[in-house]
Amino acid sequence: MTGFNLRLLGRTGLMVSPLGIGAGSGIKSQDIQYAFSQGVNYFFYSSDLHQFSYRHSAGALRELCASGSSVRDKVVLSTVTYINNPDKIMSVLVDQFSELGVDYIDVFHWGWVTERDDIADLIELGRAMQDAGPLTQFIREQILVMQAVNQDLVKRGLVRFVGASFHSRSLAREWMNQLDVVMLRYNLGHLGVERGIFPFLSGNKSLDPGLVAFNVAHEGKRLISNPPLNYPADLYVPTIPDCYRFTLSNPYVDVVLAGLRNRREVDEALAALEKGPLSQEEGQYFREYGAEWTLDGRDFTSSPVMKLLQVSA
Repeated sequence: MTGFNLRLLGRTGLMVSPLGIGAGSGIKSQDIQYAFSQGVNYFFYSSDLHQFSYRHSAGALRELCASGSSVRDKVVLSTVTYINNPDKIMSVLVDQFSELGVDYIDVFHWGWVTERDDIADLIELGRAMQDAGPLTQFIREQILVMQAVNQDLVKRGLVRFVGASFHSRSLAREWMNQLDVVMLRYNLGHLGVERGIFPFLSGNKSLDPGLVAFNVAHEGKRLISNPPLNYPADLYVPTIPDCYRFTLSNPYVDVVLAGLRNRREVDEALAALEKGPLSQEEGQYFREYGAEWTLDGRDFTSSPVMKLLQVSA
């Protein structure tokens, strides 16, 4: 990945690949191993929501991240729970630690945090899991029941850093300075973070939380690579890997989380990233396409893309 190099995941200090793989699209273990061999080191795993799909990658993550792995320090294991209830945290962590055989998690996320959640309590609990206090020791003792773990681990933290994913920018803005990593939606059809989040960051990676972008190639089930209604057949349509380049071209973004399904898609994504950030002209065109894509072909003759073409003609 020479176009986009390893970079800091914000103030965590972790060095991460710009391309991260979320295993929720069912990518298999052998393709996770292949991606790692090609320089991808950021992997995202859920033990509850969509676990049926995530489980296909569990074997590879166990090999890469389990106790005794010779490459453990080269991998950034990011996990999530969508059960945002402090009373359930023991069962969540026991599931994740047992399924993956790990000694620790690099970044633990509370998933899809909303106004209904007691975010202060979630952050406080996350911080408690970073040290070797009573909660950590108790949970590690429960894990010992199911797997052989060096007793020294009981004195270590369970997680290195704490993050959360948000669909509400105002909520993310309120809490992001208390988190190590923030996950946000950012794509050609959804640019709100450029107004609602980025201006509130310092731009200094050692001070800002790590920023992971998700949903970078779709809104709901609608792919950005599917052109809008009445879009001229001779105009370029950004591909899914183009969407990764667009998002990573913003210097505030550290990682794009991609729902890759197989080795071919890994290769396509990496080939796109080899090209590096978008040029100014490419960025402008992609933004105009995104505006038209959001309109979905309504009044195309006065759309941003058509105006751009008329100016350049």
